[in-house]
Amino acid sequence: MRSGSLLFRTLALVVLTVFIQSILLFGISPAQTSGCDFDPDKPSIDHARMSFKMLNYRCAEEELNVLLAKETVDIEDKANAHVLLASVYYAMLKDNDEKRDRVMEEFVKAFKSYREWRGELDIKSSEFLDLMEAAKDQVDQESLEQAIEPSPDSADTVAPAFIPTTAEKKKPWYTKWWAIGAGVGVVALGVVVLAGGGDDGGTVDTLPYFPTTPD
Repeated sequence: MRSGSLLFRTLALVVLTVFIQSILLFGISPAQTSGCDFDPDKPSIDHARMSFKMLNYRCAEEELNVLLAKETVDIEDKANAHVLLASVYYAMLKDNDEKRDRVMEEFVKAFKSYREWRGELDIKSSEFLDLMEAAKDQVDQESLEQAIEPSPDSADTVAPAFIPTTAEKKKPWYTKWWAIGAGVGVVALGVVVLAGGGDDGGTVDTLPYFPTTPD
């Protein structure tokens, strides 16, 4: 009789355990199936930060990406979302190279959105802070290069050097030595003709100076 009572109690305990586990699994499964509990129409950084602090990194990442996909998000909230995503990837990713790349990528996006960001960090390790400073330097360097890089349209605005045409290269006819000589000869002939009416034959002792032939 005692053994039968013990067997009954054991069976009852097993059934109760299975029943409780089924209830718990039934209650947990919808949450796991539906994913995260944030409102996709109203994602918020505060709710994503709560998920992050509860170590629910996937839900924090999902909510932040939904927030960033909205066109109405302002630049400060956009920067805050990228910085929090940097914290999520730093805590979630195990591969050091992937972690560094993803964290840097989010920091760069944050400072490109809002360079003067001065929000609160959820992670304050020296490595995380170094990545943030490196991202700032990268954004500043890219901004400087864009500022000094000439625009594509300005490359063709430089006036070409003045090149004289063939006609401009030729000197006027009156600068040629032979033209000068011929002109002087005509003048001398005129002088002789004018002086030819005298009794002495109107000879001219000297002729006007002929310029030397240019080299």
